[in-house]
Amino acid sequence: MRRSSTIPTLGLLLLAACAGAATAHPFWLNVSDHLPKQGETVTVGACSGTGFRGEAKPWASDRCVDFSWYTYRRFALTPIGQEGETVWAQQAYMDTAGGWVQYRSTFASIELPADEFDQYLTDEGLDAPLAVRSRIEPRPPGRERYRRCCKAWLEGLDERRATRPLGHTLELVPRSRPGASPELRVRVLWRGRPLAGVLVKTWCQPLTPDGRTRPVVERDSVAVTQQTRSDATGEVRLDVRSAGEWLVSAVHMEPAPQVKAMSGVPEADWESTWASLTFARLEADTTHRAAP
Repeated sequence: MRRSSTIPTLGLLLLAACAGAATAHPFWLNVSDHLPKQGETVTVGACSGTGFRGEAKPWASDRCVDFSWYTYRRFALTPIGQEGETVWAQQAYMDTAGGWVQYRSTFASIELPADEFDQYLTDEGLDAPLAVRSRIEPRPPGRERYRRCCKAWLEGLDERRATRPLGHTLELVPRSRPGASPELRVRVLWRGRPLAGVLVKTWCQPLTPDGRTRPVVERDSVAVTQQTRSDATGEVRLDVRSAGEWLVSAVHMEPAPQVKAMSGVPEADWESTWASLTFARLEADTTHRAAP
């Protein structure tokens, strides 16, 4: 059972920040504890990188569309952000039903040489853009604008909270409580509708001995645990039996709207949206730490 403690006066303990510029790598919310007890303060930040290792990203208010904490209602964290801080928020976890921390960004732009961009498309399973580019000679550099749709699950017992969509443009929606069983079904939604054929990847990072998220500076890169494409209903089945912190990630790319810069040249040829979901799972088919 979940560890119990006296519930302090209801309130939010907040310090906030949001993501700055980043390359188009997986990007996830980094919480200090996915399995907090009542009243415990959870620290939230964000990381970007490969191998579920990454580096802490500082807050930049001009990149943030929404940064919120969802339990029985939504609490906005964006207004109190501090520019350049890698601590995005500190919040007291107040109930046992579970909750989401979520973040959505504006677009940022990158440009890669043709071969590097094509390799990136291959690695991320973006077959449609790759097919379009294969018909262009000479192949141009890859000009892309990208955005983030991230969420982290804080363990609780309410299935409805765990499985409700939050309304992200691209969203990974669990079909059951993340970490509660060795298999997790996830539905990929694009603008609220199931999206087939998306490559979904998972990584698993060891937890600390007391079952908390491993600090960024103590992480090693880990290999992809699984990669599978969503079916006709937008669903994937993920093997998450191992203990640890799990990252689920997917990216969807479409031709960019032809918005022109002051030079008269379109800003980007492609527009990508990256979605991520993080949660924790403990040993012995349980997601609750024993009371100290």
